[in-house]
Amino acid sequence: MSADLLLKIASTVLLLGGLIFVHELGHFVTAKLLGVKVLKFSIGFGPKLLGIRRGETEYLLSLLPLGGYVKMAGDDPSQPPDPADRGRGFLEQTPSRRFAIAAAGPAANLLFPVLIYLALGLAQNGSLTPGPTVGSVMPGSPAAAAGLRPGDRILAVRTPDGRERPVRWFADLRRVVSPHPGEPLEFTVERGRERLSLPVVPAAERESNAIETTVRGVVGITADYTPAVVAPVRRGAAGTVEPFDLVVRVGTSQVAHSGDLLRALTAAGCAPVDLEVIRERPVDLPGAPLSTYAPLTLRDVPTCRDGTPTLGLADPTVSTFVGAVVPGGPAAAAGLSRGDAIAAVDGKPVRSFREVNAAMAASLQPGRPLALTLAEGRGLTLVPEARTQVDEMTGEKTTRPFVGFEPDQRGLVLPASLLAQQVTVRVGLLEAAGNAVGNLWEVIRLTALGIARIADGTISFRTVGGPIMLFHIAAQAAEEGLASFLFKMALISVNLGLMNLLPIPVLDGGHLATCLVEGVTRRPLSLRTREVANLVGILLLALLMIAVFKNDIVRLMG
Repeated sequence: MSADLLLKIASTVLLLGGLIFVHELGHFVTAKLLGVKVLKFSIGFGPKLLGIRRGETEYLLSLLPLGGYVKMAGDDPSQPPDPADRGRGFLEQTPSRRFAIAAAGPAANLLFPVLIYLALGLAQNGSLTPGPTVGSVMPGSPAAAAGLRPGDRILAVRTPDGRERPVRWFADLRRVVSPHPGEPLEFTVERGRERLSLPVVPAAERESNAIETTVRGVVGITADYTPAVVAPVRRGAAGTVEPFDLVVRVGTSQVAHSGDLLRALTAAGCAPVDLEVIRERPVDLPGAPLSTYAPLTLRDVPTCRDGTPTLGLADPTVSTFVGAVVPGGPAAAAGLSRGDAIAAVDGKPVRSFREVNAAMAASLQPGRPLALTLAEGRGLTLVPEARTQVDEMTGEKTTRPFVGFEPDQRGLVLPASLLAQQVTVRVGLLEAAGNAVGNLWEVIRLTALGIARIADGTISFRTVGGPIMLFHIAAQAAEEGLASFLFKMALISVNLGLMNLLPIPVLDGGHLATCLVEGVTRRPLSLRTREVANLVGILLLALLMIAVFKNDIVRLMG
């Protein structure tokens, strides 16, 4: 057996076994605290592999690792309790005490991630993270309108309630800005030796994932400079410069990112400059989209003409230069080509590919003409095609409009880091604990919402996976490192906890429902009712297992 396969198996056993242990430990500890006799504590079902007895409890490792159980005295209504265990049987307890024991397993799975998030939060101390210095400002964004510039260091943000929130690193800024779309904020900014106060009104942006669509506030800045990739503003305007050349030197000045490039071009005024660039050249190899990258020196490149710059930054976050056009697609048929800059979509001005995508999304439909205006003034009309896409997870087919062009997405070897600033993380225990609880609540909320979306059919049931999918998740997480493994373990723990709360007989949620019914009616359910409920629960679980195994097999077979 290969070492890689052993790692995958071990990671799956550790993940699943660890979560089962946490779940059953919740039942076990609560039962012990309430004086209920525990006969067996087992990780896994079926025949015993290993076992040890301590006191009145036998601790087992069983053959089938798809769950576990805590066997308590007097938990079988069809068998009379042992006289020696009188008063310590599970079914002899009041509904409230049985409710507490049943709820303790899912509760343990829901609380266990707090420890993981706390550990991951504290482990960040001493590591480097993007600082609150602005790397790039998107054209037309609220930040650009407010006068924010690359290199500005954001010190604090005053929110509409009058609170001034300090900004220690860039992630703080997202947390402060996101809840306030369309609301006035006041940024305290350090620019050189000046301290400025800039009013910023975040734009409202719709953010979608597989579960929900939310609206958050965005200001249009990033923590890193854009790469120094350029394109002529108009065809031939910059002499021998071609679209998406990567500038590495201007004259004698070395260039690492767009900030260096803009400073060097500003210093040159309108005088021609020598540029050292790295240029992409496609390799003519059928069926393989390969490229080579060659350094070139370009002499006397004009930087402006009639007072207008001849070169523009070509990164899609700050420009609309088209990076690739699919041969034979709608864009190619309309006359769009690599290096064209889009100025408007259906008459709406655009200044970055974020705005291009937003403008197209508002009206993009197969067969509906889409009007594009290029920066050079030329207009063209493309007609989106209907293309069928297959979801990799579910195998389901959907029809979507296809336009046939995209921004530059090459795998250029860029400088090691374009971050404007890096700072050291320092998080105290109380802050890390608060963040852990907040993370847990968000994961619980999204998981519960996802389960509801699957139940009402909004999300396909084919997204649900079983043991094979769990094996792949655990194996991939183990390869990505300990932090990824623990993070995914926390996500699965929440899923396990919430699934066990579903009111299905034989699950903890079924026991909880029984306790609630008995608490209201003031009498125990009959033996016949319990037997029928358990049979229904077993059938439902069997059907669920068959369905998820089918999903796993279909996904595995592609």
